[in-house]
Amino acid sequence: MTKKNVKVGIVEDNSLLRLSLGTSLGQENMEIVFSVSTALEALELIETAKIDVLIADLHLGETINGIDVSILWQKSNPDLGVVYLTSYEDPRLISGGKSPVLAENHVYLTKSSISEISELTKAIYSSLEKKGRTETKRTGPLAKLTDVQMETLSLLALGHSNKEIARIRGITEESVAISLNRISKALGVPSHMDRNQRVHLARVVLGGRSD
Repeated sequence: MTKKNVKVGIVEDNSLLRLSLGTSLGQENMEIVFSVSTALEALELIETAKIDVLIADLHLGETINGIDVSILWQKSNPDLGVVYLTSYEDPRLISGGKSPVLAENHVYLTKSSISEISELTKAIYSSLEKKGRTETKRTGPLAKLTDVQMETLSLLALGHSNKEIARIRGITEESVAISLNRISKALGVPSHMDRNQRVHLARVVLGGRSD
């Protein structure tokens, strides 16, 4: 496949960004087969649209997210390359702190990391060359946390008390407090257990999922 006949599908709920992506990639000699705003629209095209690469936002404002869309597309199109283009610094933020199963042949990009369209086109070509590799490079402070710590942090950001987190996770309140102290240390947040610390921790989570 040459770099002049890559067929691309886009699912992005921000209309301005969706338009910009389509225009910019078209100028890079890529064929935009579809550009839609919802997961359901993208899924309806699985049997009829022929694409080489799917560009998907993670958060689409629906029960079905961009990861779900990409997995379902790849079931019908095993060689499909996937570029996740999202504001989520860590994909675990969309799944309650647990590591989600991402599509094969994927490249994970944060919107804030892209300054030129060439960076996106490079990711598109890379997704076509991965041949089943699924490694995602996590960046930012949240990358330091384990899945268990991410789950605890996500529950805190949702407003749960230590007692509620303990009940949900099936552990003691003391264990929750210890876990939050370790998380605070890893993220460089003041470690004293008070409401201010909880606010700081919640802001870290919310800052990592700004879309």
